[in-house]
Amino acid sequence: MLAYLARPRVACALACLTTFAASVAVGQTGPIATEPGARPRVGLVLAGGGAKGGAHVGVLKVLEELRVPVDCIAGTSMGALIGAGYASGIPARELETFLRGIDWKAVVGGVGGRDLQPIEQKRAGVTYSNNFELGLKQKQVVIPGGVVNTASIEDLLRTYVASARMQPDFDKLPIPFRAVATDMVTGDMVVLDDGDLATAMRASMAIPGAFAPVVTEDHILADGGMVRNIPVDVARDLCADNVIVVNLVEPSVAREKLQTATQLLSRSNGVMIEANEKLQLATLTERDVLISVQMGDITTADFERVPDTVPLGEAAAREAAPMLARFSVPAEQYSAWRAGVMSQQTIETKLADVRYSGLDRVNPEYLKSIAEVKPGDTVDITDISAEARRMSGLPDFESVEYRLVGDPASPTLEWLPQEKRWGPDYLRFDIGVYGSAGGDLGFVVYAKHTRTWLNSLGAEWRNEIQLGYENGLETSIYQPLDIGQRFFVEPRVNLSSNREDIFADGERIATYNFGDLGGALDLGVNFNRRAQARVGYLYTHRTVDVDTGSRFLPEGDFDDAGITAQLTYDSRDTAFNPTKGMAGMIEYLYSDDALGADRNWERLEAGFGMALPVRKDVVWATLAGGTDLGSTLPPDRLFMMGGPGSFPGYELGELRASAYWSAAGSYLWKLTDIMSLRGQALYAGVRLQVAQTYDRIDLIDDDEVYGGSVYITGRTQAGPLTVGLGTTSSDAWSLWLSVGRPIGHGTILERGVFR
Repeated sequence: MLAYLARPRVACALACLTTFAASVAVGQTGPIATEPGARPRVGLVLAGGGAKGGAHVGVLKVLEELRVPVDCIAGTSMGALIGAGYASGIPARELETFLRGIDWKAVVGGVGGRDLQPIEQKRAGVTYSNNFELGLKQKQVVIPGGVVNTASIEDLLRTYVASARMQPDFDKLPIPFRAVATDMVTGDMVVLDDGDLATAMRASMAIPGAFAPVVTEDHILADGGMVRNIPVDVARDLCADNVIVVNLVEPSVAREKLQTATQLLSRSNGVMIEANEKLQLATLTERDVLISVQMGDITTADFERVPDTVPLGEAAAREAAPMLARFSVPAEQYSAWRAGVMSQQTIETKLADVRYSGLDRVNPEYLKSIAEVKPGDTVDITDISAEARRMSGLPDFESVEYRLVGDPASPTLEWLPQEKRWGPDYLRFDIGVYGSAGGDLGFVVYAKHTRTWLNSLGAEWRNEIQLGYENGLETSIYQPLDIGQRFFVEPRVNLSSNREDIFADGERIATYNFGDLGGALDLGVNFNRRAQARVGYLYTHRTVDVDTGSRFLPEGDFDDAGITAQLTYDSRDTAFNPTKGMAGMIEYLYSDDALGADRNWERLEAGFGMALPVRKDVVWATLAGGTDLGSTLPPDRLFMMGGPGSFPGYELGELRASAYWSAAGSYLWKLTDIMSLRGQALYAGVRLQVAQTYDRIDLIDDDEVYGGSVYITGRTQAGPLTVGLGTTSSDAWSLWLSVGRPIGHGTILERGVFR
């Protein structure tokens, strides 16, 4: 691995400028002076530029049409990605097909990854206002190296150059290749010339803050654009007599867009990159060709517009065709060269063994037990990639690497999963705000601590606290009972304190304080990534007292104890506003004095929701119901309905009854993308609902109630956002706003898997 100093020096700058001034205009046509019969060695230099880098494929297509052989390639960031593919033997049209087939939302934005998570990870809850997971080490909060999980990116890169990864010497690729990265310790340029080709690409495009750096024994590597976005000198050192440089040009920044601190800070990175670009471009001579691709309004982060960049590269290369023609060779000679550098990036082999290396906390036997790729299997790169994605769905890893070692005819698949460097203690934080025109106003702050892998079976210590409108504190130990974590036991202790309003015929007549102190012991089984069942014992000491208003409920201290059971299913793509998938939950509670209670009662509740994509829109349907199974539910244990989660038009918990059922359907029209890459968008929704309650606490007739609501909702950078207006056939109505963590715990649609 060759390292070059990348800090600009005055002498170097003066030399570069002198060379530039002495040369004639770049791209001048005319014969190139070489030895008779000798073809100049052509080095291709591909600039960094994120999503703009798709233009390189367009240039490559034109080079193939003009029969221009490429003798070596140097690239930075996205230029390294395209360059590595071409150097591995992938022709331009296949590169274009590859680019157009990438699901950038899944690869960069993480969309769709939830279905790979274990069911217990889904059931344990999510944070809504953000996706940040922090670590806790030596009593200090640790921030991850990047905000974007790179597991999908790394899997894409490994699949992209599957067979080329087997060649550790980049000089021995079909076309010699170099990738450029930055050493974050020294600030020097690092030229990657050997090792894992996929890792070299990943290091070259590791934008600081967005993607975690690639850590090696010698370096901490990040985006090469900081020191050499157009690595002309690297290509010359590698092989080039002449270079073809592809530069990706954005329009000049308008003065009026450089006024605020945020705008200036954002621009500072561009200034740094442009400075090192100018020094490299100044070294070009009349023997070289510069292709400047005008990118228009396509920016570095516009990954979903990558296909649009290919024609821009083609157009720019065709303009330079007269200059490029100097490097053209006869058809027969070019065909022979092309045949010599083409290589298929496919793998199909029978595995002699599968092993897991480099693990400190995670038990490799656990990974073996859940693996779908096993020793003796005949696999291709698609099978291995799917297994890598499944492993990356586990909460323990920040990346998942692999390599094939040993006998090429029957290799060993060696997994190299990278455990999260900020673990094993994790912190998550959340906030939520809810308000309605009818008087509901709530704010909550939530925090969760998880300590993972307490033992070889994968036990977790979980601690949750929430303060505000709903207060709660809970600690539990999730202890798997087998190496595959199929069976588990979870003891927990909880404390909660809430204020709830009591309504009579739509009027608030009292506010009560409910305090609970108790615990539970669950025994459960995880069927797969989507389903789980639990059964257990529950004890709760409840205190009920009136805060303001009429004494409508019995006050005092009560003990509830007995059997609980729960069945959960979840295949949704997101926990809030899913665009596809289903969720269902059945919950049973039985309290009996023979089990330590002083009140005997039963309740059974079930809920189901399904999201169906319709073009860019979504249909969301829910069914829910609860029954006391013929027992007498205490007034403080009645089912509650009301609020946007269970019945818009009513206030939170406005309806309290011994039994209920509800059916609702929503249609959501997609209005606009907020951040398309992360699946964040705003929808306009309309919801129709029908419900019926039985034995309401305020003795209102139990007729069917119809309701309708209109709302704007979506996942935003501040978390879920919903503003809506609902009304019912009983003349109730509500105007509400909800941001972040949902507030309300009435029906099963507002608890459990639906939270």
